[in-house]
Amino acid sequence: MDEVIQQIAAAHGVVLSKDDPIMMLHTMNDHLIKENKSAQQDLLDSFRSQMELFSDQWSVEAKNHSDRILNSSIVSSKAEVARVMEEQSRVILEQWKHELSSGFSQVHNTIQASRQTAIYHCFIHYVNFCRYYSLYLFNDVEKYRPIHNSITPIN
Repeated sequence: MDEVIQQIAAAHGVVLSKDDPIMMLHTMNDHLIKENKSAQQDLLDSFRSQMELFSDQWSVEAKNHSDRILNSSIVSSKAEVARVMEEQSRVILEQWKHELSSGFSQVHNTIQASRQTAIYHCFIHYVNFCRYYSLYLFNDVEKYRPIHNSITPIN
């Protein structure tokens, strides 16, 4: 109180006593300020705890939301990868089919040519056989020997 009286005297040039109504007002103001300070601190603590609660809830909601977004992007990515793989598999299978069919076509052509050549050779051997057999039958083999030295007549 003495300190307050000295501050008022220094600032306003008035000396107050301890029983002065202004001093009562000052005491009441100090008491009200302390009560308000305590009430404001309680409100601030309550506000802080509510903000922490909201922050925790927002954190959980943000995590759940990000998980949903991440899961949906994973699902869509998997679907896109599967689609691309299926498409590429179809392209590769079509290329293989084309290459196999062209390869089979070449093999078929080669087999056909080989068959024709084999038939031609069989025909030539049959003609030669008939020729030599007829020569054998007619005993005129020695006359035709110089033409084909590699074939010997049957005796």
